[in-house]
Amino acid sequence: MHKIIATLAAGLITLAGSTAMAATFINLSSDDSQVAKAAGQPVAVTMGGMAAPGFTISGSKLTFTAAGDYFVYAAAQIGGSAPGAVYLWPRVNGKDVDDSNSIQYVTSPQFTAVLVSAGEMSFKAGDVLEFMYAASAPGLGLVASKPPGMPTVPSILLTAYKLN
Repeated sequence: MHKIIATLAAGLITLAGSTAMAATFINLSSDDSQVAKAAGQPVAVTMGGMAAPGFTISGSKLTFTAAGDYFVYAAAQIGGSAPGAVYLWPRVNGKDVDDSNSIQYVTSPQFTAVLVSAGEMSFKAGDVLEFMYAASAPGLGLVASKPPGMPTVPSILLTAYKLN
């Protein structure tokens, strides 16, 4: 009988500990290329993924249902059909985040690079995060590829996780 009680107590402690340590996070991506139709025009990056507690996702919009401080990391595979610059930045509740833009220059149609935007951000419940991109020439932007015999290279990977 003591073994059964000890086992149940250990199970409850483990369950309580794992619940207390549960993290609020989401991972999103896109397997679609998203390239600019016009130079200098901001475009929302569309993503998909599994819904996670604390978030809702719809197209380009990630809504935070749990208020708090988050680390947000977006990595975009960029390239395109011409040389030029690609920009990536966050937008919260329809407003561009100050001092948040990142840029990568594409030297040729064969060139790709990973453009990263990362940082800590505070969100209230109901805040909406989008990542925007723009390019200096049509045909530049976020590119996905499907190399034979290997996993897909997504055009974007986005992770957000709660810090507190």
